[in-house]
Amino acid sequence: MGLIARALEARGLPTLSMTCLWEVSQCFKPPRTVFLDFPVGCPAGKPNEPELQLDILRAALRAASQFGEPWKIFELPFQWSEDGGRAWEEEVRDIYRNGLGIVSAHTADHRARGESLVGQEQQFTLRCNC
Repeated sequence: MGLIARALEARGLPTLSMTCLWEVSQCFKPPRTVFLDFPVGCPAGKPNEPELQLDILRAALRAASQFGEPWKIFELPFQWSEDGGRAWEEEVRDIYRNGLGIVSAHTADHRARGESLVGQEQQFTLRCNC
């Protein structure tokens, strides 16, 4: 996304990126980036918490006016855990560790219904309600 942001900026379209991976953003140097110390894939906050997501989005947009130098990363003051703890890191590791089992179970469920996912990925994503 950082490379896309840079290409858009080169064509005159301002961008604002949100990241959970500080080091990756430093490498790709998007023009303006806000960082949240959240699990990968959740730069806008926790699922099913629209108030928090709106607060994060508003803070990110407010931060956009604070960028003066190129390739700056601005850290937003939100925490994943209310107590500021880092237990979520182990939870995320477990999800990735066990993720293949989750995907395999999901695929097996469709196979049991006589559905093949091979070659039908686009149709699957459009009609799967799981």
